This record gives sequence, C-alpha cells and structure tokens, in this order.
Amino acid sequence: MKLTKILTLGLLALTFGCSNPNSECIDKIKQQVKENAMGIEMNYRNIEFQWVDTLHVNEKLASLNEQFDERLKNILDIEFYVKDNFETGKLFKMEYLTKDRFTELRNWEKHNRGIPFNKEYNDYYKFAFDNRNASAWLYEFCNQIEETDSLLNNYDNFEDGNLDLIQNALWYYKRIDDYHSNKNSHDIWDNVGSEIKDLKKIKIMIDSLSELEPNKVIHYKALNTYKINNPLLNGAEQEIKKYFIFNSNFEIIEEEEIEN
Repeated sequence: MKLTKILTLGLLALTFGCSNPNSECIDKIKQQVKENAMGIEMNYRNIEFQWVDTLHVNEKLASLNEQFDERLKNILDIEFYVKDNFETGKLFKMEYLTKDRFTELRNWEKHNRGIPFNKEYNDYYKFAFDNRNASAWLYEFCNQIEETDSLLNNYDNFEDGNLDLIQNALWYYKRIDDYHSNKNSHDIWDNVGSEIKDLKKIKIMIDSLSELEPNKVIHYKALNTYKINNPLLNGAEQEIKKYFIFNSNFEIIEEEEIEN
C-alpha cells in the first residue's frame, strides 16, 4: 500500500473544515484508549498524530486474490490416499477426482453397508431417505448425497479448485477414514476442512469488493504517539506508539502494535 493523492485531498478537505483537522480522530483514540483500559482514566495526552497510509478496493482485492490463490494451491497440491482404494494422488484435483471417482465415493456407503437391517429395504440409500429425520447421521448423510448428485449433474462445468466440489469430496474422504480407523481419522481432513471454510469467507469478501469502485477507500491508517499514566505501573508515565485504522467514515476499526 502507499499513501495516495485521494487521502491527501481528503485530509485537505478536513483542514478547511476546522482548525485542527485531526482533533476528532485524536478524541476517538483517547476514548478508545480508555475503553481498552475497561473505563479506567489513563490521562491520554497526544504527542504526535500522522496519517501514514490508505487502502483502496483494488489494493485489497489484489491482496485477497493472492492469498486465496496461494491457499487454494496448497490444497490442490496435497498428495495422500483414501482407505477405500489406497491410491496415492492429488486428492482434490480433478485429474484424481474424476466424475467416475466422485460417483464411486457417492456410492461407497451403499457397497459398504450392504442390505439394511430392516428387510423392507434392499438398498441402504432408500432406507436412509425414507428415514432421514430418524437420526442426525441419516439427516446429514441424505443432505450429503443430494449435494453430491447436484454436483455430479454439473461436473462437466467445473474446473480445478471448485470449493463446493472439494468440500463435498472431503466429507467422503473423512467418512471412509473414520470407518477404517474406528473414528480416529487423519488430521489432514479437518485441516483441509478448516482451510476451505476460510477460503469461502475470503471468496465472499472478494465477490463483495468486486462490486465496488476500484478507487473507493476501505480504510485510513494513522500513527499516534501519546502518553498515559499506566495504573499497572503505579501510575507511571508511559509513552506509546501505535497504529490506528479508521474506516472511510473515520471510525476506529482496528489497532496495530508497532513491530520492533
């Protein structure tokens, strides 16, 4: 990120609005310091306040896209095996997760279960769907099968990295491993699951930001040097430097400690 003309122009506008363009922001920092101290008066005194950076939509998008691509690549590069066939491969790439392989995973429970204990049914999946509300497991299983069938219908339109496809396949990978390991499956499945949840959140942010003007300001960053009387140090005077992040309406949304 870099300080831009837009930030400069915005601050110039504030300058013409009042004698001290930063006074409101300094007052907000003073209040924030007090709130951080659980309401204890810290006798905040401003020493120096300066704007150091600004972040625009296009810059944030570039950062999020880079993060998304890197983390997704880490998932696609995972080489492991599933205990139904023990064939090592990049489990989340479509070169391994072909339509036939995806169908095989979809039908694993049927072949593993055999004929249900209830003789009224000769197919476990029919039994499951007819009794889907009988247990949390049957409900989850039926939802999974329905999602898989929907993905299979659209499989030919997918490319490597489709998060829904990866997440759906992951459910079967973990289920098969749980079965063969007496519910002591490998950590890899939970780790990938956590990554997928994060990636979906990042994707939502990317989609949301993509609808905004590229030059729209997301936040401003200021460096504030101030003194307080720290009650944890028996009221001793302490000088602190800290970054404060303000949104486009100049409300504090984040604080950052200065790295030594």
